[in-house]
Amino acid sequence: MEKEELQNIINLLETGNSKDDAYFGIFEYGGGSDESYIKANKQGLELFAADLLKASRDSEEIVLDNERDIYSLDYGEEWIDDESGTFIQYVELIIEKRKKEKKKPYKETWKDDAAKIGCIGGVLIIAISIVVGLITMISWLL
Repeated sequence: MEKEELQNIINLLETGNSKDDAYFGIFEYGGGSDESYIKANKQGLELFAADLLKASRDSEEIVLDNERDIYSLDYGEEWIDDESGTFIQYVELIIEKRKKEKKKPYKETWKDDAAKIGCIGGVLIIAISIVVGLITMISWLL
């Protein structure tokens, strides 16, 4: 999208939403960042989206300025929950496109085979020891 189009959308989002009514927060419901969720109302989502669109609008200028490759998000706004567990402070902008790396299929090595044989051998030794122990106990009782 062109900068003018982005700016029009940003203006619509910011003027169409009251910051007094907006609510936005990112929380963790479990033990780590992989268990996160966003708690927000419509106005909060749209204001946060406007912040991200601003980063998109300014991305080319920011990336070309080698000293500053980040776009700071304003987490001091009143519509952002202070109790939010995760605060996204800035967006780091890059030029590179995402590289899709193909995962190489795993090739078993001799070490994998040795580990299998070792585990099977260990289980066999334990089973034989149990049988010998049971036979010995039975012979004591008879």
